[in-house]
Amino acid sequence: MRCGDQCPGFRVHGWRKICVHCKCVREEHAVRSVPGQLEKMMTKLVSDFQRHSISDDDSGCASEEYAWVPPGLKPEQVYQYFSCLPEDRVPYVNSPGERYRIKQLLHQLPAHDSEPQYCNSLDEEEKKELRLFSQQRKRENLGRGVVRLFPVTMTGAICQQCGRQICGGDIAVFASRAGHGSCWHPQCFQCASCSELLVDLIYFYQDGQIYCGRHHAERLKPRCQACDEIILADECTEAEGRYWHMKHFCCFECEAALGGQRYIMRESRPYCCSCYESLYAEYCDTCGEHIGIDQGQMTYDGQHWHAVDSCFCCARCQLPLLGRPFLPRRGLIFCSRSCSLGEDPNNSDSCDSPLEGINPILAPAKDLSSHGFCFCAYCNTFIFSASLRCPLHCSSSEWSSFTQSSSSSKRLVLSSSTHSFREWLRSFLAQ
Repeated sequence: MRCGDQCPGFRVHGWRKICVHCKCVREEHAVRSVPGQLEKMMTKLVSDFQRHSISDDDSGCASEEYAWVPPGLKPEQVYQYFSCLPEDRVPYVNSPGERYRIKQLLHQLPAHDSEPQYCNSLDEEEKKELRLFSQQRKRENLGRGVVRLFPVTMTGAICQQCGRQICGGDIAVFASRAGHGSCWHPQCFQCASCSELLVDLIYFYQDGQIYCGRHHAERLKPRCQACDEIILADECTEAEGRYWHMKHFCCFECEAALGGQRYIMRESRPYCCSCYESLYAEYCDTCGEHIGIDQGQMTYDGQHWHAVDSCFCCARCQLPLLGRPFLPRRGLIFCSRSCSLGEDPNNSDSCDSPLEGINPILAPAKDLSSHGFCFCAYCNTFIFSASLRCPLHCSSSEWSSFTQSSSSSKRLVLSSSTHSFREWLRSFLAQ
């Protein structure tokens, strides 16, 4: 579980499918143990899917070694099949693979996609629609893969997923809904949407692709990001490519309605402005106050400042640094090397004064990295190539590579330099 031992135990939210203590989804809590009621629900769901699936053999029993094995295989074929899968996906009894299987059963085959009793507040018309939706999917799309050896007498086939050859004698997974002869390597029998192995070989076939139950349902109807249920109502809320029931589009923290209100999205969860500021607002490294969502912000290497002259300024002389190059040292920012060393910048006679007339570089990183930019390890003079030397200090100092990502939230740091280099830099940026 993501919450580890911090959560006292799973306690379901009133209508979200999450824990009220740690906000983890239900399947994250099922990896340690499956409550009796949940286990009965899961067993019924899988057996129900198996009854409606298209398969030569719907039995998939456990063994002393494995929690589940593909049906109809000899022991040596079971070993051959599981040897194709990643070790942490093999459902050995009491292993990470078994916990992964339980988690995927709950995630890939949501009970609330099939049975109204696991949904919240459906009216009679919606319950009827959900039953029809579930029955149609099972009748037209549901199937279960069959594992068998590819006949040695045949020349082989092409895996539907990776396009590589499946040779005679290899173990393969066949899906009858995909057509006669369609087969996959065991490790390639995955959902086309989430790329996870299809748990217990249960798949839904649609438009030439195989899907897990969850993502197949989402191809047909939108899913509410709050309650995780299929949206059957005629109207819903859409924001940033995701969907919510009208009444469920609310702050993830305080559950205040957000319809027509300002909100901030974080990890696909909407927050009201007040909750977002109290939970996630950054603190200014100069004044120590919150940086509000409506306030400008400067960010560099994990540090944050209000985008005002009084905060984003030289730590020694308080020279405003907005729109200027700066030198970061020991968690502080300075206008020049002189200030970073505690010297009086006005008395400096070398290349320690701030750059004049040159704005911080905001060009894409590819425009810089291909030219081998470096700076002097002694005086931080920004130079074009490590083969050049600073004319003032660097006859014997070593060179250090300058590797700094450039994005809208970070600035490349320039130290002072000679007049000739400033002229070259201006011409480079003008290209």
